[in-house]
Amino acid sequence: MALEIARHIPPLAAKRGLDSALMFAALGVMPVEWKASGEYEDRREEAEERIAARDPDDWPTVALALKLSLPVWSQDKDLTDAGIKVFTTGELLGALPDAGDEG
Repeated sequence: MALEIARHIPPLAAKRGLDSALMFAALGVMPVEWKASGEYEDRREEAEERIAARDPDDWPTVALALKLSLPVWSQDKDLTDAGIKVFTTGELLGALPDAGDEG
C-alpha cells in the first residue's frame, strides 16, 4: 500500500510546489496501522450494500471505515457515494500550509 502512495508523490509535489523529499519523509513517519480482514468482517454486509452499485471490490475499505468510524484518504469517488467521509490528496495537501497555525 505504501508503494501505491509513494508513486504519486513526485507528480503531486511538482503540482503543488512541494519538496518531494519532505513528502517521502512524511510518508515514512505516518502512523500506519495495518488491519487484518477479520477485524472488520462484521461490517462486510453493510459495506457491500453501500458500495454495491459502484464498485463491490471496495467493500473492505468501506467496512474498515465503518468499523473504525474514521474517514478514508482516497481519490476514489465510489467511496464517497458509499456514505463514508473521504479526504482527497488535494484536500490533505491543501491543509498543509495551515498546519501548525495557531490562528
